Amino acid sequence: MSSRRRQKTDHVDPDLPITPMLDMSFQLLSFFIMTFKPAPTEGQIAMSLPPPEEGDAVATKIPDITSEKPVKYIARIEATNLGQIDSIRLIEEGSPDEKGQVFGGSKAEVESFLKACKAISQAEEKRRAANSSVPPPKLTLEVASNLVQGQMMQVFDAAVLAGFKDIAPVPIDKKER
Repeated sequence: MSSRRRQKTDHVDPDLPITPMLDMSFQLLSFFIMTFKPAPTEGQIAMSLPPPEEGDAVATKIPDITSEKPVKYIARIEATNLGQIDSIRLIEEGSPDEKGQVFGGSKAEVESFLKACKAISQAEEKRRAANSSVPPPKLTLEVASNLVQGQMMQVFDAAVLAGFKDIAPVPIDKKER
């Protein structure tokens, strides 16, 4: 029997195109770097802790900052057919008086609305001075859809001058919100 010997071939180097692979890896790296959005740092983590008497001797009670809720006021601004202020109704949310204070659309009435807002803001500031955990009051401006922008800004400016810092203008119609 004759044995066959394998013929030796020349060594062949694989042809790997490195440049396109590097180009693609840098493109992927830049894509992931540019689209990365880290999660915001959590300010308060809700967890159940044992009562202080069962815990360590150095345990302290954490104040409940969520017990005080801000007082919310609603200013409903109705408009005439021409887009001018017809009436402003100022209501405290959750108040038994559902009518609230009603002001007309004249300049004098808007100024009296400003005075009422200032009185509310000053009363809330006194309340916050007595208890620092009380959040500032919120004002929601429910605006008629046909109200002229300048008229709405007049009421908005009156609320800012009164001292409200958290003001949210929204349409009266809840479907449009």
